[in-house]
Amino acid sequence: MELKQVNYGYPGSKNLITDFTAEVPTGKILSIIGQNGAGKSTLLKLLMGSISPSSGTVEIAGQPIAALSNRKRAAKIALVSQQHQVYDEMTVKEVVKTGRLPFHSLLATIPDDEVQPFLKTVDLADASDQPLSSLSGGQQQRVWLAAALAQEPQYLFLDEPTTYLDIRYQHDLMALIQKLNAEQQLTVVMVLHDINQALKMSDQLWLIKAGQLIKAGSPAAILDEQLLSDAFELPIRIVTIENYGPYVIQLTA
Repeated sequence: MELKQVNYGYPGSKNLITDFTAEVPTGKILSIIGQNGAGKSTLLKLLMGSISPSSGTVEIAGQPIAALSNRKRAAKIALVSQQHQVYDEMTVKEVVKTGRLPFHSLLATIPDDEVQPFLKTVDLADASDQPLSSLSGGQQQRVWLAAALAQEPQYLFLDEPTTYLDIRYQHDLMALIQKLNAEQQLTVVMVLHDINQALKMSDQLWLIKAGQLIKAGSPAAILDEQLLSDAFELPIRIVTIENYGPYVIQLTA
């Protein structure tokens, strides 16, 4: 999957994404980091094919993603976002069944046992019949992850998946994502606000500013005080913490 000289902007306004060329590393974890409003979530939408570039192309396996039907895209790419809409107090298994719709005509035709393996993967098989709203925030996010996995995608996209979670649930979710990547060779693309979380989790990062790619590379390549200070427009220092490693901190301006 790659973007080739991609530009995107609303008619009559300046580009949100400008001359963006980069390749998603197959079978790895990629995190997109940058300031609020830098274009992180817009990039994710372009990669998913939910919006189309003003110019340039987004390709998957050498084919423009725009050429794929919604059903074919859903069988390749799954998204876990910050917020979700739930109707009529859906149960956990009903939510996960929505991930099977690329393979079925109707939700009602999907058997319960078809979604059990995905619930087991996120350790929620025993909660199958509970209303989603009865679960904690961390458990709910794992249900949505199960629904994404039920699409059997090649690419798993996550848009700020830890935003509303406490540090324990953040840790558990990130550990599960790393496990899925390792065991299923699932390509993971995440938008994260937490620089240190991104550095710890990722095989590669895209550092962006004002819709442009500033740097693509390994965590070691991104760990540069001047680079990060320029990208975030804040004085940043990198310290080393015993039994942890490099840690990025913001200094008082």
